[in-house]
Amino acid sequence: MRIDWLEAFRQTAETKSLTKASESLHISQPALSKQIRNLEVELGAQLLKRSSTGVTLTPAGLILLEKSKIITNEVNTMRREIALIQDEGKVDLTIGSWPSIATIYLPGRIAGNQQSKTKLEIKVRVFYCFFDLLTNIESGVLDAALFDDSCVQHSLYTTPVFTEAFFLFVNVNHPIFGQIEEVSFDEIKNETFVMLPEGCDIRMLIDKEFSSRGEVMNVALEIELGQSILGFIHASLGISILPEIFITQMKNTIKAIPISDFRLSRQISAVSREESVNRLLLDFI
Repeated sequence: MRIDWLEAFRQTAETKSLTKASESLHISQPALSKQIRNLEVELGAQLLKRSSTGVTLTPAGLILLEKSKIITNEVNTMRREIALIQDEGKVDLTIGSWPSIATIYLPGRIAGNQQSKTKLEIKVRVFYCFFDLLTNIESGVLDAALFDDSCVQHSLYTTPVFTEAFFLFVNVNHPIFGQIEEVSFDEIKNETFVMLPEGCDIRMLIDKEFSSRGEVMNVALEIELGQSILGFIHASLGISILPEIFITQMKNTIKAIPISDFRLSRQISAVSREESVNRLLLDFI
């Protein structure tokens, strides 16, 4: 049984589409169908039912899907371990994260470790919700992810990477906060904010902090990217609460003000199926 057959089947089963699977694997649809057919012949069982609306799994296909996750994950682990003991070994890792980590934190870390003894080829993918990060780690699409996983339950390996505080971001000409160097929660709790959408770790943590104090945050506008929120603040169109990482993206028209009694912080962790992947990633970054 060939691994590429298993990967072809698994991708088709998870996308429920031969077209999407062939595009993801960068092979033609006839070639994909042939691989799956070879697998069915070897196992002596039909694995997929094809229709005009897509594909569904047969009982045999359901069994193989669960087993194929274990098999392909073990093979990928073996490949990484063998590559690491080679003098010129190179290890491929696909990392998922939020836009802020993927665009601000990771590029600098990758660039700063190009001379590392461990030759990592890192691919970065951006996600916007916990469900996508966790399911893609579990399915093997991602080798690891960097995010604050304190708000969700899972059975994966997790290792802290760094912790950052939250600040009030305002335009330097804001009539109330423009000349202030520190604020308290009571001073901002009734303000209206431009915020990231519900479902991301930043928003969940801030909502939880407000709720723990018996307050509900007033949100005037939700924007998916923190960099875009900074654009609104630059144009004097709102204020926001964001983690420290965004300070590096500020224009000179924006200031980040410490919130003196805010107990909130964001702990970014490396999350993966295998402890060895966490160690490898942490050694690199």
